[in-house]
Amino acid sequence: MKHISILVPEQAVLAAIDDPRHVFSMVNSFFEKEGKPPVFDIKLVGLKREVRLHGSSFSVHIDLLLDEVKRTDLIFIPAFSGEWETVLEINQDFIPWIIKQREKGAEVVSLCVGAFMLAKTGLLDGKKCSTHWQAADEFRQMF
Repeated sequence: MKHISILVPEQAVLAAIDDPRHVFSMVNSFFEKEGKPPVFDIKLVGLKREVRLHGSSFSVHIDLLLDEVKRTDLIFIPAFSGEWETVLEINQDFIPWIIKQREKGAEVVSLCVGAFMLAKTGLLDGKKCSTHWQAADEFRQMF
């Protein structure tokens, strides 16, 4: 079974968390309908047990805190909203954890402006990536 860690940073976009969770869950459902075991162990991973998003309109309940994840196969970094520097600052504790998990063999992917957090790890140095077109110039300036 592949362990998937969907990060839930402060100021994340809820759809960028729930949509991948839903897709991986549906794959598990397809396997289970065939009488097979699920292939993904999907966990919402954060810095605290509850993250309030979109002005506290929504709450995401975390399955595991960063230090509770010993090893993962895939880290999914969602899009977020707000000023890039502020978002990266309040979520800075994710950065060394992502690097450590990558060193242990985890794959790391980001969605849209989640590329800012991925780039902050240094794992994109010398590589090409994409982000939202409205953020592209600022991304180039920062990274």
